[in-house]
Amino acid sequence: MTSVTDHVGADEAGQFAATVAAIAARHSQPDPWQPGAAASDATPSLEAALDEAGWPELGRDEALLPLAGPAGAALGRAFASLAPVDGLLGGALKVGTVARYASAGCVTAEPHAGAVLAGRARTADAAAYTDALGVAAVTVTDERRVADDEARVRFAAWAAASTGYLAGLSEEALRLALEHAQSRRAFGGPLSALEPVQQMLADAATLVDGLSLLAGDSPGLDALVHAGEAAEHAVGICMQVTGALGFTTEFPLQRAYRRSRSSHAWADAVAVAWDGGREAPS
Repeated sequence: MTSVTDHVGADEAGQFAATVAAIAARHSQPDPWQPGAAASDATPSLEAALDEAGWPELGRDEALLPLAGPAGAALGRAFASLAPVDGLLGGALKVGTVARYASAGCVTAEPHAGAVLAGRARTADAAAYTDALGVAAVTVTDERRVADDEARVRFAAWAAASTGYLAGLSEEALRLALEHAQSRRAFGGPLSALEPVQQMLADAATLVDGLSLLAGDSPGLDALVHAGEAAEHAVGICMQVTGALGFTTEFPLQRAYRRSRSSHAWADAVAVAWDGGREAPS
């Protein structure tokens, strides 16, 4: 399979995003989350296929940064695992004493005070969480500061891909809400014909359009923090449109809602840690 190149333009970004979308479609899996349980949607076959396509290069070559947002959006539309995104940092994303997609012996990557600290999880105690992110309380040994130039590229790729993921997630949530509103009958016509529903969908669409524009512009940490809030708001509106159906585990929108909320919390926590604090995501 053709890898990503050093010369990146809109065509190359679109082509790589299309490759990522095709890979995500081939390696999709059911949502493993259950209320009150520790769960992880990490998909080794997805990660291996992305590695073959050149995904890790996004975190190694600054010239490839424009690919990260669109590629992340392709994963978000598929409601795919976030593990490949965190892999751009070089390990399981750690903030304070918790990490996601973590297991004993894994490499961890902790953004802190404008740097990235790499370590190895000596212990990892899986925790019940609101999303299937493989969250665990970890103790880390052999922590060291990643070289500044490498850390800067890795962190920029992670922030851009994370922002793109939220954009794609919100886009798919809106598609699901629109499909529901057009097929559901209410007061003698489709739900989408009701003015309040049209207004809610328009509000969500405005947020989604903004996220899509943001994802295509090599977004940084500030953009990611904004995207976390905007995505949670947009998906929340979609949940209102679908009503009780949106909260059922059989309907995929609830997965988008949980992921938007958890991603918002992690983005805020990373922003605090990057500024020098260590606030863990709740």
